[in-house]
Amino acid sequence: MTALIAADDSELETFGFALRVREGKEAEYLRRHDELWAEMKTALLAAGILHYEIWLHAPTRLLFAHQIRRRGQGPTPEGEAVMARWRVHMADVLEMEGDFPYRETLSRQFRLIAQPSAKGSL
Repeated sequence: MTALIAADDSELETFGFALRVREGKEAEYLRRHDELWAEMKTALLAAGILHYEIWLHAPTRLLFAHQIRRRGQGPTPEGEAVMARWRVHMADVLEMEGDFPYRETLSRQFRLIAQPSAKGSL
């Protein structure tokens, strides 16, 4: 197994944020996410995102997103267009603030990165 993040990850940025699914729309969120995933995956990779995961806390309907991307890289014009379509597609599924999903930036509290041993394994 190879570590995704080296000991010196100065070229990477890590983000955590929360979105909220509207009540009763959890299954619809997954269905719509699956519909757009191929297009979103291409846009996210082009934006320098190396790792992206989303977790649902069902009792509060909060989606916790964790992202690792290359520092200083951002969406391409094509990626911006994909994100605009995603926002419209999800507007009645996610809680919104104007034209954008409710989004709360989270601050990292702890971090552990495994270091490879001399034999190259974790």
